[in-house]
Amino acid sequence: MDRAEPMKKNLKFVIAGELLLAVLKFLSRRVFVLLLGKEYLGLNGLFTDVLSMLSLAELGFSVSITYSLYRPVAKGDTELIKSLIRLYRRVYRTVGLVVLGLGLMLTPFLSFFVKEMPKDIPNIPLIYLLNLANSGISYFFAYKSTLLFVHQKKYVETAVRAVVSLAATAAQIGVLLLTGNYLYYLFLAIGATVVQNAAVSQKADRMFPYLREKDIQPLPKEILEEIRRNVRAMLLHRIGAVAVFNTDNLLISKFVGVAAAGLYSNYMMIRSFLNIMISALFDAITPALGNLTATETEEGRQGAFRCLNFFSAWLFGWMSICLFCLYDPFIDLWLGEGYLLSKPAVLLIVLNFYVGSMRIPVNNTKSVLGLFWDDRYKSVVEALFNLAVSVALAQRWGVEGIMAGTLVSTLAFPFWCEPLVLYGRGLHMPAGEYFKAYGMRLAVTGAAGALTWLLCGMMGSGPAGFLGKGLCCAAAPNLVYFAVYRRTEEFRCLKEMTGRRMQRAR
Repeated sequence: MDRAEPMKKNLKFVIAGELLLAVLKFLSRRVFVLLLGKEYLGLNGLFTDVLSMLSLAELGFSVSITYSLYRPVAKGDTELIKSLIRLYRRVYRTVGLVVLGLGLMLTPFLSFFVKEMPKDIPNIPLIYLLNLANSGISYFFAYKSTLLFVHQKKYVETAVRAVVSLAATAAQIGVLLLTGNYLYYLFLAIGATVVQNAAVSQKADRMFPYLREKDIQPLPKEILEEIRRNVRAMLLHRIGAVAVFNTDNLLISKFVGVAAAGLYSNYMMIRSFLNIMISALFDAITPALGNLTATETEEGRQGAFRCLNFFSAWLFGWMSICLFCLYDPFIDLWLGEGYLLSKPAVLLIVLNFYVGSMRIPVNNTKSVLGLFWDDRYKSVVEALFNLAVSVALAQRWGVEGIMAGTLVSTLAFPFWCEPLVLYGRGLHMPAGEYFKAYGMRLAVTGAAGALTWLLCGMMGSGPAGFLGKGLCCAAAPNLVYFAVYRRTEEFRCLKEMTGRRMQRAR
């Protein structure tokens, strides 16, 4: 079957579902802010970061097993798939219990993570425990959604998630309006998680009947050893990822205050929506890329990565410009001027978004090539460095210092280490090509961003001004990119690929 067909189907479902959910989520956040305020927002973000730290119990097993599934799925080896899924199920049930156990042990120490615990919020330990339950439950069903992902049937999970989330979010808005009780809000979230995961599990069982078969062979020793090796490497990568990307709210709560964490969480909500759309796009691409690496030549893999990296630079550059120009006007319209961060903090949030997003094509390609081992220690060093720098800068500059610490640690380690591994061990190309292209594309994005910022400055305020700024952001950066890139080989590659997709869609 044409690789583009499931990719298009996944994208259509995810984009439609996430856009619908985004409208409800932003409405829900508006109601949340009006009825509960900044401190509830900050507490919610804090507990999200604390529970993200517990995700280290997952040990990076998901990425490792996903890599191991690509080849048997491509070859239709159901016996090996069954063996891998059984291992995945056992591990993730254990992980879920470990997360719940460790989370319970942290309950007496919640005040350590907050500069000053809010006095106006009752039942804080219970709020934390409900968030913990919601997080721990999800691990018991995750293995079947991974099989859907590898089979390029992510749209099944997306459809279920959209329906359940739509109902749950609407119910949460209703509960807040009628009662203003945050505990009811959390109970609904837990119910939605249970229903969603159970529904996905049933769908997977119907699509892959062999999952219910009892005659499952032990995993071959060489595959089991490969998984163990990859898990050992991925654990170190997970430590780095959690320490860098899932501690900002925690550090803001600790060194600045819960209210500041609430302001920051609004910016992160918008960025999270973009990350969901980005993940949907790359989740659609990655299984096809995994299939490509299992069946195509080295030259084909090199060309595919060059095209993917160019597309990523264009997409993430444009998104970053839009974020910087539209962040504050949107939040002002949505929640009010009192929910804005300083402009330096916004710039640092956007820079972290760009630099972090540009790691996606590199890390996704590394993942499908199974390159987990070579840069494993980088993540531990990055984590320690990030925490040290962020804490030091937080005490001097607050939120801006924490954001700067994240950016500095990313540039100091993964920015150069990950491409070196991919190019040297996976693509067998000189890494200088990557850094030269990165620098040139960053300069173009900077110029396009400056032009767009000047144009947006000519627009007024209010809804009409926001619309004018949005039109500037839609047109100006893309015109600059087209003018600069239209004669490059990567642009021709992207144009040809887009043309082929459009012809097939007719």
